[in-house]
Amino acid sequence: MIGILFCLASFLLGTSIALYFPGFERTEEKLTLGLILGFTLTTWATFILSLILKSLSIPLILGVTLISALFSLVLLKRYPKTKPPLIIKPSKTYLIIFVLFTILLSLVNFNTIKFDTQGNLRAMQTAWGDYAMHLSYIMHFTEKLPLTLNHPLIVNHKLAYPFLIDFLSAIIYKGGLNYVTSIVLINIIFSVALISIILIFTKEFTGSELAGLFVLMLFFLNGNSGFLFALGKGLKELILPGSFYTKIDPRGLVWGNTLSVLFLSQRAFIWGMAVSVFIYYIFLKEFFIKEGLASSQNLALSGLLLGTLPLIHTPSLLSAGFASLFFFLFRMRKEWIYFIIPAGLVALPQISYLMGRHILAKSFWLQPGWMFKTANPFLIMLFWVYNLGIISFLIIAGLFLTEKKKSLFYLPFFVIFILANFIIVHPSDWDNAKYFLHWFFLSCVMASFVLINILNNTSRWKKPDRIFMFAVLIFLSIFSGLLDYIYLNRVSFVLADKKAQEVARWVRRNIPPSSLILTSDAHNHPVSMLGGKNIVLGYKGWLWSHGYDYGEIEEDVQKIYQTADLRLIKKYKITHIVISSYEKNLKPNLRAFLNSKNFKEIYQAKTDAGIFRIFEVDTNYPE
Repeated sequence: MIGILFCLASFLLGTSIALYFPGFERTEEKLTLGLILGFTLTTWATFILSLILKSLSIPLILGVTLISALFSLVLLKRYPKTKPPLIIKPSKTYLIIFVLFTILLSLVNFNTIKFDTQGNLRAMQTAWGDYAMHLSYIMHFTEKLPLTLNHPLIVNHKLAYPFLIDFLSAIIYKGGLNYVTSIVLINIIFSVALISIILIFTKEFTGSELAGLFVLMLFFLNGNSGFLFALGKGLKELILPGSFYTKIDPRGLVWGNTLSVLFLSQRAFIWGMAVSVFIYYIFLKEFFIKEGLASSQNLALSGLLLGTLPLIHTPSLLSAGFASLFFFLFRMRKEWIYFIIPAGLVALPQISYLMGRHILAKSFWLQPGWMFKTANPFLIMLFWVYNLGIISFLIIAGLFLTEKKKSLFYLPFFVIFILANFIIVHPSDWDNAKYFLHWFFLSCVMASFVLINILNNTSRWKKPDRIFMFAVLIFLSIFSGLLDYIYLNRVSFVLADKKAQEVARWVRRNIPPSSLILTSDAHNHPVSMLGGKNIVLGYKGWLWSHGYDYGEIEEDVQKIYQTADLRLIKKYKITHIVISSYEKNLKPNLRAFLNSKNFKEIYQAKTDAGIFRIFEVDTNYPE
């Protein structure tokens, strides 16, 4: 299939380019860079060419695939034969840990979104909301002709959202795989890249490969005191949990497990975090490990990677950009020009595109204490101890065990933590969790020093005592997270049943790509989620959190459904109108549409919730 060939060519391209960068001598470094860089370059190339040609087509995908493969072969052939392409093989410890966590994250990704045995489209609880939006974007990129960057879920607005991971899934879907596989495959690919770069970074930072295991456990399976609430429900709840136990908002637990509340629900985070950690790895090697001049090639690479982040994951751009600024001030050298130029050239056009009044007007506002909403530093500290559990004490202890130079590397991330506790960056205050995660990653690295020290400290404790203490700390750190992991893999909800999928299939095949359809704002409406056509107004929860002002449009939508007002229909150039159970709350005047010559019913289907109707509007917009 073309989609699989595109993936293989992307990896081959990235790996062949990685051979030419100095300082990455180990096999896992080359392959991890190849994975991140290859998919980033081919996705960007396909995206730019699609905008120029105004469509994402199979010939275009095939062309990028072939050019990538041919360019890779040229690079491999020209590589000096005196330099072996792969120098240091991965250790057994790296391979075991890498395989273990690849299996763990792959299993949960396979359950994130799937078809059940009856053919219904299902999603796990944390993905049930946001994945409908991701599907809308994927279908928009594959179906829209001509391809534009107009927002598919709100009329007359641009798509000012980091959508590149959905565009990559659109490439895979257009290349022959179904839309579920296109999502899951890309999630797994970047999960693999993130696992690997975390192991590589941790080994460089701590000097211990085993520390990488502890960082992965604390980072992906992080828990807190939430398991105590599960204990109160009996033994069965500990074996087959029926809810989340790291994030219980009424109980004041709002941080949550990173897998359940961030990586699986907000899939762009996987790509953004993998790129960010690789940038941090380059800074660590060039300014904290390596003596002498920094490598211009590696700094240019980190600048290029940073520059690609705005449309991959904007919060990662802000976090990595802040860290870059700190390291620049800390290690002011002329070599930074090699970082600044590619970062600016690639990032600034994207930032210019993303900037808009609807975003700036609802961003960057003060709220001391984040979700706890207090300016008292002591209460903020208690809030985080409660939300992080035993991990908070491991972080503090780890700071005392870390050498001074490494502590300085941690400083910009601690500043991010402080700032995010007082300045809310997005309309939704909870979205500051996206910035805390960068701090949390480095904090898990710090915490791993404590666990390594316990296992290796033979002067104070006997081996059984050390193992017991280690086991207790690990148990308290991840038990709530393990409960969440089990729950994620057990429970899912229907996102679109077979009949809803049939409706969407009919829309894709029979309604022109340039159409504008009026629907309700139901987040899993089959037309907006799987139809691949632009709608007037989609789910307002997403649009509000992304900073869009939809008040006037919302009022007009309601008026159209209740009065069939042709003046408003002409205002938005609506071509089709849906009336079904999804529009029930809008109280549509069905008789007004059925009895008017200005509307022609072109589709009718019986569903479990009632009749699904689609009306075509007379394009002459008669008065």
